[in-house]
Amino acid sequence: MRFNFKYSDDLLKKQFKKTHPFDLAELYPFLSEEDKHRMLRLIDSSKRSDIFVELDIDDQLDLIQQLDLPEKKELLRKLESDDLKEFISDIDDENIQNEILSYLSKVRAKSIQYLMQFDEDLAASIMSTEFVTIDLNMSIKEATHKVITTSKESDYIDSLFVIDHDKKVVGVIDLRDLIIARSQQTLTDIMNDDYHFVYDDDTIEKAVQTVRDYDRNAIPVLNHTHQIVGIVTGDDIFDEIIESHEYDYQKMALLNDHESSSSALTRSKQRLPWLMIAVVLNLLIASFLSIFEATLAEVTALVLFQPLILGMAGNIGTQSLAVTILGFHLETFDDKKMPKKHVLKEVSIGFLNSMTLSILSFGFVYLFLSIIPTGTQSASAIAFVVFIAVFTSMFISATMGVLVPILLKKFGNDPAVASGPIMTTINDVVALVIYFGLATLVFLS
Repeated sequence: MRFNFKYSDDLLKKQFKKTHPFDLAELYPFLSEEDKHRMLRLIDSSKRSDIFVELDIDDQLDLIQQLDLPEKKELLRKLESDDLKEFISDIDDENIQNEILSYLSKVRAKSIQYLMQFDEDLAASIMSTEFVTIDLNMSIKEATHKVITTSKESDYIDSLFVIDHDKKVVGVIDLRDLIIARSQQTLTDIMNDDYHFVYDDDTIEKAVQTVRDYDRNAIPVLNHTHQIVGIVTGDDIFDEIIESHEYDYQKMALLNDHESSSSALTRSKQRLPWLMIAVVLNLLIASFLSIFEATLAEVTALVLFQPLILGMAGNIGTQSLAVTILGFHLETFDDKKMPKKHVLKEVSIGFLNSMTLSILSFGFVYLFLSIIPTGTQSASAIAFVVFIAVFTSMFISATMGVLVPILLKKFGNDPAVASGPIMTTINDVVALVIYFGLATLVFLS
């Protein structure tokens, strides 16, 4: 969306008002200092905070420096605690961190510091502390009055958490149920005491799975005395899934610290080392294949089916790798022990798929060479070589796809790095050695 900053303030203000905060956030980094200041002056404080959370850390710091002290405090006050915690955590300079904390009330600052103590892989690291609790002994009228009179703008009120006299969570009430409840009913009548939660030392993956499995908009985060310390909302989970998938995709492509705003030169520097490694490995493969020069000269038809061997080995390896990495993320098996059931299932699938496709490949190659003869070798002999090569390379690739990430995880490494250009090259080496090695034994021995 384009804005003409030559327009009057009134006209620009109308345009900003009807523009989504995300679109304004996309525009902000490309504005001059004068236009940034003007835009922030013309939009209201709520939209200003919505824009702020969409920016990266450098632009967030730039935006906050555009504001005077009361506006800074107002902006930070309107941010949800998890967004505020993420912003402060991303600041490298401790002095700036302390400066931002000084703009907050003592209670809010203490709450943010509490959130910052959790490791980034724990559910508590993405939780919000803006939630509403109601006492179990309250009447429907008293509970409704508390929600109306004490809830802040940033509070999550779709779900209300019922606590007993020991501050322990005993149930959850949906706001809708509280609104339509009759005065003669009690909180016990309308609350759900079979609620689902995570502990503050559970992983983010556990929170994702809980929200997904039980279809909740928000779940409480409890300490081990069952007191609520925060909530994880569906929005938090959605953001985490996106971030996790982006991270995994970058790792699978061997791209570190990818930023969409990075320059072409920066992105080139990030990608070139791995691509250079792949080039070197492929040159080594080419040199290695010179061993089979006599075989290729004798049986030229082998070249026709090389893409088939390489493609099928790579495809099946990628499938088993993806399923195994997904299993780690969803915690469908314990990453501290060898998941024998998962390995056996994936190896069995690999065997069945490899056998099926190698039989189909045999039939295709035999039919093709029967119609279009190439060289003096029999169609059945070449088809047999392709059959064995497809089956063996696919089965080995499928087995590597399941075992490599498990072994990497066992030794404390990120399994996502097992794929990408390097693993593809390894699969190519294995497939080609099997294919041409077998052909050499069959046709030149």
